[in-house]
Amino acid sequence: MQKIPISIKKYIDNNIAYPVALIGCRATDPKTSLDCCEYDLAIFSERAPGHENKFLRIGDHNIELINICGNPRKNIIATKGMIVAKDFVADYPFVTSNPDGLSHQSFDYSNYANALTAFGKKAIVGSLFCYDKIDSVASKSPILASMWLKISAYDFLEGILALSGYRPMPLHELNQIRNLNFEEQTISNGIKVALACIGIERATRSTISRSSSALLQLYSEDYDKELVIEKARHLTKLGMLPDCYYYLGKMARKVLVNKNATFCNSYSKLIQMSMDLSIDTPQIQKLQLELFITAKNVLKNYRRITAA
Repeated sequence: MQKIPISIKKYIDNNIAYPVALIGCRATDPKTSLDCCEYDLAIFSERAPGHENKFLRIGDHNIELINICGNPRKNIIATKGMIVAKDFVADYPFVTSNPDGLSHQSFDYSNYANALTAFGKKAIVGSLFCYDKIDSVASKSPILASMWLKISAYDFLEGILALSGYRPMPLHELNQIRNLNFEEQTISNGIKVALACIGIERATRSTISRSSSALLQLYSEDYDKELVIEKARHLTKLGMLPDCYYYLGKMARKVLVNKNATFCNSYSKLIQMSMDLSIDTPQIQKLQLELFITAKNVLKNYRRITAA
């Protein structure tokens, strides 16, 4: 079991008046965690947010505080495998803590598989919705068409992971995808098309440097921008350039997916740099159609998706 550092435990005890649990890769898969991976601390507030989401450093450790307000069962995907860091009160009776105040929780996750399937289907549907968005801007703005193509690819891959029974984890997502093995050739080909849409082969130190600088500007008002850039630097230092490239694009997608047309048109150059976008219109249209067909087939046959 992952041990929470003493300095973090002291911070929790002295500064947070709500139940707290460790979630994320540090809780569920510590062997794959990298030194740059933060300790995700879920703060459970039943009635009103007790804390805003924020990033901080405690000693040598990166910490992200994530407020979960209301019924934790609605966050079943994020909280599965969580480790209790501070005893839960009567409002949260599903937790049994051992004497040292740190334990795996005993919440019933019988619906976890259904929640993950629903999440995966939603992601694939999101990928399909991008098809019309690409068409609507292709002639006027190849940059935005390319942006929506990449967003579609990220949604598709996230959906494939979820439908295969894996919780997508942005920093580790490309490695999760590498470990998938499908007998169904259509899905394997779809993954290759999605990775081609993202442009993994373009991962170099120079493209990563440009993307990082642009992403920092896109994240100018986000609390976790320092953490995102630190992770990118760490992956680059380790020579994990494809993983870093994939991660930066995924983080840009997070910012851009809900931006309106005015914002996207005003900051198209910044968007192009942050996602390292190609403006090869024929290639965009070719990949768009291939990904669309694959996503439709996956959504139609998702019950048969199994990864070895």
